[in-house]
Amino acid sequence: MLQSMTGYGRAEYTHGEIKAVTEVRSVNHRYLEMSLRMSRSLYGLEKNIRAEVSAAVARGKVDVSIQLERDGDRDLGLHLHTEQAARLAGLLRELGSATGCVQEPDMASLLAFKDLLFEQRETENDPDTSWNAIKPALSAALQAMRAMQTAEGEATVRDMRDRLATIQGHVEAIGAAAPALLRQRRDALREKIQNLCDGIMIDEGRLTQEIALMCDRSDITEELVRLTSHIKQFQQWLEAEGAIGRKLDFLMQEMNREINTIGSKISDSAVALQVVEVKNELEKIREQIQNIM
Repeated sequence: MLQSMTGYGRAEYTHGEIKAVTEVRSVNHRYLEMSLRMSRSLYGLEKNIRAEVSAAVARGKVDVSIQLERDGDRDLGLHLHTEQAARLAGLLRELGSATGCVQEPDMASLLAFKDLLFEQRETENDPDTSWNAIKPALSAALQAMRAMQTAEGEATVRDMRDRLATIQGHVEAIGAAAPALLRQRRDALREKIQNLCDGIMIDEGRLTQEIALMCDRSDITEELVRLTSHIKQFQQWLEAEGAIGRKLDFLMQEMNREINTIGSKISDSAVALQVVEVKNELEKIREQIQNIM
């Protein structure tokens, strides 16, 4: 079933004293582009994490967030630089004396420089133990994201099928009008040539042949056949498994080429309106295709 590239999943898993919390977000992108947000202590597991995501996602810009929490550990991992705090308090007193704003530094004044006073120290975790918590959580988050992508993909397929049906209706209307338009062009050409050659002997057989050649340039039978074939193939590919976004994008280009050729060959206002409607629906489908795998 066709899948959207937009999705979100979140999951938690506890292994021993370690709880892994993972979040996965995906949006449309031409290729698979992955970014990871995790602590430095997990950098050694980056290869494993990327392999897990790549196995589940074919295309899209994927953001992965991983946090580890120790069960019962209340240590925030913050270290206070007490000497730095004392020096900062002294500097604030000097500043007060120099400016005449004598005021004893309070906690609020010191916390304005919290980046200088506190240091985040990460807890070292055993890679194997961490991975035993991360892998199930990441797998569950990816599964949740894919479920969301599948649901959105189903909605996208329904929308594209409706638009394809609308396009097919316009194509059939153009096809129904084409023979009469071709006869009108043939008769108009014959009348114009006869008026220009009034009083001149004309080879009727040669005239008929030349008119047929000129009318052939306005014949859209081949374009209609190819466009109808592309519509059927598009509908079949919507049922295909795997990443088909690029295939559909290519087919969309071919459909646009055919309808543009039809528009250039037929100058009738009614047909021109049908062509505009087809191009409008194709553009809406093209936008949908950009968000599927």
